[in-house]
Amino acid sequence: MKESVSNDQVIQSHYKIQAEKHKDSPSSTMEDQIIRQKEIESIFSFFNLRDTSQINNKVLEIGCGNGYTLEQLATSFPGTEFQGLDFSHDLLAIAAKRKIKNASFSQGDTRKLTFDNESFDIVYTERCLINLLNWEDQQKGLKEIARVLKKGGFYFMVESFTDGFDNLNKARNELGLDSIPVAHHNLYFNKQSFKQFIEPVFTIVDPSSLGNADAKLASNFLSSHYFTARVIHPLLTKGDPNLKNTEFVRFFSFLPPSGEYAPIQAFILQKK
Repeated sequence: MKESVSNDQVIQSHYKIQAEKHKDSPSSTMEDQIIRQKEIESIFSFFNLRDTSQINNKVLEIGCGNGYTLEQLATSFPGTEFQGLDFSHDLLAIAAKRKIKNASFSQGDTRKLTFDNESFDIVYTERCLINLLNWEDQQKGLKEIARVLKKGGFYFMVESFTDGFDNLNKARNELGLDSIPVAHHNLYFNKQSFKQFIEPVFTIVDPSSLGNADAKLASNFLSSHYFTARVIHPLLTKGDPNLKNTEFVRFFSFLPPSGEYAPIQAFILQKK
């Protein structure tokens, strides 16, 4: 219990700083502008799939932060009822000021959601479950997501995994660059443990089976960007950690995803 309280305080403190620093900006929780842009593009691609666009009547975003992504979706899908939930009171205060007609916001904990069973057609997260700082809590979060999803509903997850992160640091080390540490407020998923845990409840779905999928929905959608921005770019700039969102990185941001060099990955899970 002491560990859980300590972890919760770490998260609340971190996102209080984010709220004060970025306010309602899209840079909140992610200062790399290209990552943020590509994440949102992937979420929109998911919502525009033939099979998901037909059922998105009630949608829950867990970890909605300052409400930036949810506002973009709610504006584009006015017939959908959105619910945004976040653990941070500071970020939620900013989200509430957006006054989105077809959305509401509430404070809550993904480990113990207050929604009824099978309340939502779609749930999505954008770097949220990695803020649960032990595997047991992450399992609780995944179970709760499955509980509140309708049978056949979809969970679109944009979360971080150790395999892409390890490959990224291996590439950096080969070129004489130091490994990038995991942020103090994150715990990345182990891919094997994750797949074993979700198998009884979820099926991992190939986007192409859901209609009109494109490259933005590849699970490794950020791999080329990470290799450019975290390997090639720091090599040329002698590893200057303060250089972000440069024209060099933007120039190569059009590259299609290749390899497995991104910790942040996207998966479509369908409840069995």
